[in-house]
Amino acid sequence: MSPIKNIQLSLGKFKLKSEKKKLKRKVKAFNLEKASTVGVIYNATNRNDYELAKKFVQYLKEERKDVLALGYINSKNSDDVVKPHLNYQFFDNNNISKIKVPTGLDATNFITSNFSILIDLNTEDCFPIEYITTLSRAKFKVGAAGNYRNEECDLTIDISQNNNLDYLIIQIKHYLKMIQTG
Repeated sequence: MSPIKNIQLSLGKFKLKSEKKKLKRKVKAFNLEKASTVGVIYNATNRNDYELAKKFVQYLKEERKDVLALGYINSKNSDDVVKPHLNYQFFDNNNISKIKVPTGLDATNFITSNFSILIDLNTEDCFPIEYITTLSRAKFKVGAAGNYRNEECDLTIDISQNNNLDYLIIQIKHYLKMIQTG
């Protein structure tokens, strides 16, 4: 990474740290049955990951959940990759500030939504997704173990034996059905 990009990312991380201090969030565990609203954030740059996320969102809808999915496309023009439609929103590099902070209305609305569960389907380092997951007001955050998710998610799933999105989704379904709530 170039020195300028490193500085931009450092400034973005500094902003995230200061915004996180202001975040007031009451953590409450939810299982799939009890959750009414679910936010799904994922990296949609890879077409295969986008298709897997889409199938997962469809599964959640079949479980009668109100779902909002937000995909990040690491490109200047997301229309080249996907077309936005109902319940699927996207943001790309046009919606990111110089310090790599998501600035678009879709990202802002996603962060301020009071989801029962936020599911972070990101398996790599991706600061714009980290920013949104960290500042999300969701009551219960779920994601793969590693990187920022260890600190920001209330439930992390170890996928080191099989580090792919398909496996993560299977594990998320499994564990979100197992959780016992009062």
